[in-house]
Amino acid sequence: MSFRFLIGTISYADELRKRLNLELKFLQNEQADVLYREVEIPPWSFMMVGIERAERQGEHRFACRFAVAKAITDLFVNHLEANYVKNYIEKVYNYCSPQDRFEIVSCTLETLEKLKIIRRNRILQSVYDFLADNRSINIEGFAKFRLRNYWKQLQCLVRRTGQEYLNAKDYQEFVRLLRCFIEMQEPKMDEVHIFVTVESTFFICDRRGNIIRKEHLCTPSFSVNGGEFNYKDYLLSMLITLVPKTIVFHVSDHTWESDPLRTIQQVFEDRICRCSGCDRCRHLLGRQQ
Repeated sequence: MSFRFLIGTISYADELRKRLNLELKFLQNEQADVLYREVEIPPWSFMMVGIERAERQGEHRFACRFAVAKAITDLFVNHLEANYVKNYIEKVYNYCSPQDRFEIVSCTLETLEKLKIIRRNRILQSVYDFLADNRSINIEGFAKFRLRNYWKQLQCLVRRTGQEYLNAKDYQEFVRLLRCFIEMQEPKMDEVHIFVTVESTFFICDRRGNIIRKEHLCTPSFSVNGGEFNYKDYLLSMLITLVPKTIVFHVSDHTWESDPLRTIQQVFEDRICRCSGCDRCRHLLGRQQ
């Protein structure tokens, strides 16, 4: 008694053939005769897969269905998915440069690779369940209609990745412009010292310890957002106004590694340094602990 599946495709015959041959090897044993045939009816390619005789007929039916489902799943994950991502990005981000589109594709595929096991298992379950009630499957049709929700999720991932990439690019351009602006300005101070407290306040001193008050500068007002001290724009504005040659931060490890200070470090680069532990910052940080 034979058990067979018929798989049809227009565009993916070569890739599907390779994956089917790999997956059917384990069925080729003394207890099961593996059937594999191909028929060309242009533009279609049909592949018949099954077992002719087997001592454990039920067990080998499940094994054959799993092998076919796995081969089709690998085709979707390793081939169709990448093509879909590239085509979708070409369509949605057609206003971007070719280099930007290439970078978005690379970032998206890198994210997909991290989620490969989850994605693969979802598709495998869908194909395996379909083959339980159907002995024939159209690769293009299944991808278009049965995986419709999956492609929608993929579109969301592409859009989110693309937005993150473009935001990062805008941020780097913002930093670059600030660097250019600073390089064009004459320094107004040789050295400033910045202290950030645990109470989410900061003050700037000159090298003699004199506090530079904010009302002496044309800067935006201090603000607190969501309970977290937001000093990046404020500090940037003050430092750009002063254009000091050297900026010394007296801060905790946590503050030094925070996003606001990371931005300031990128803008002022080698003008920035961190105090290794003077009496003033040891007193300040010790009091915070």
